[in-house]
Amino acid sequence: MEGLLTMSQKESDRLSLIKQLIDKKISARESSEILHLSERQIFRLLSRVRSEGSKGIISAVVGVPKSLRD
Repeated sequence: MEGLLTMSQKESDRLSLIKQLIDKKISARESSEILHLSERQIFRLLSRVRSEGSKGIISAVVGVPKSLRD
């Protein structure tokens, strides 16, 4: 069983569009226009979702503590 994933509405929308892209319901160009991203970014998201699953869509900086400077 997969752990619980917390994602924003924006990330959830991205995931649903990437899943539609995987199922060939929409094209990379259509998804790039909807998400206001370049096609290259769409393909990068697609490869991350294929390799990491739903976890790949979540921002990598979430949960990382900020560096504290003196």
